[in-house]
Amino acid sequence: MACACFAFSSVSMLQSCEDNIDENYNFPNDNEDDSEQNQLIIDISQSPHTNLNNINGTSYLGSNVIDSQGLLLVKSSGTKIKAYSRRCTHSSYIVNAYNNQGFAVCSSGHGGSFNLNGNVAAGPPSSSLRSYATSLDGNILTISK
Repeated sequence: MACACFAFSSVSMLQSCEDNIDENYNFPNDNEDDSEQNQLIIDISQSPHTNLNNINGTSYLGSNVIDSQGLLLVKSSGTKIKAYSRRCTHSSYIVNAYNNQGFAVCSSGHGGSFNLNGNVAAGPPSSSLRSYATSLDGNILTISK
């Protein structure tokens, strides 16, 4: 009986996590090699990522194959988009999407925030957000672990 309850709760948890997945990226095929399974492909011409067509434009992703806390995305130049983990380096709470002032604030309420370069803007975090490799080819952004 305990096994059935556990299996049911596991399925429920998987279904609720599934709701947080962004529809505008592709999960790699399970038959592909490991390097492909550690990549995320996003079309920045599609909503909700169209802000990434402008320098300093931002977007974000929920939990995904690259980072379980999600990603913060920032267009830093005409040809470069940066990707940072949404995991606060102080408390491991999720970091909210960038606000209009260009700061991503930790959801824990401890006052920590990060700037568009992923660096600490306000403590208590003492280290920058983890960054991931990216490449931009036209409107297609590839993020790699």
